[in-house]
Amino acid sequence: MLRKTLVLLLVLFAIFPSLSLRAAPTGSSSKGFSIKPSSEWIELSLPYQGVVASYGKKGTLATFHITERNLEEARTIDQLSWKDLFSPEFGSIDIRTQGTTLLGGEKAKFCVYLLKPGEFKSVMEGKLPGKYINYVLVHQGKLFSITFKDTEDGFSLTYPAFLIAIRTLRFETSLPVAQRKKA
Repeated sequence: MLRKTLVLLLVLFAIFPSLSLRAAPTGSSSKGFSIKPSSEWIELSLPYQGVVASYGKKGTLATFHITERNLEEARTIDQLSWKDLFSPEFGSIDIRTQGTTLLGGEKAKFCVYLLKPGEFKSVMEGKLPGKYINYVLVHQGKLFSITFKDTEDGFSLTYPAFLIAIRTLRFETSLPVAQRKKA
């Protein structure tokens, strides 16, 4: 169990968008979004920096994590590159498919990837090769990254349930200051 937790911790910090984007973690007391996965997903309590929500699919090794970081510079999703997002481990990432979509009403980019054979893959996955999909989007100056992972064999079986869950992502709309005072 300890080994599994350590591997998960390493994956979270190595795979999620890195500090090379000059991003600072935000507080998680108010997420600013909601997500309503079905009962087949269990919310995980993971106290990792920048992770605002984590879920595991019952009876599987499938997980997904949502991170949120403030961007110091105003950026659009089109200005973000996978090389920057996956730095410093970009050389260990084998992107198989990439594209854009809408998620939570925002333009998002995504990629499906594997880890290339080598030390990084061995440390991150051990003897269970994984497959990943990462969605990134910018909402109100914050970078959101949603990473789904399962074993290579289980990915195609659990990905549809993840997709249903992630399609429930909604950002809270905040009222302008003048309207808040009236309410």
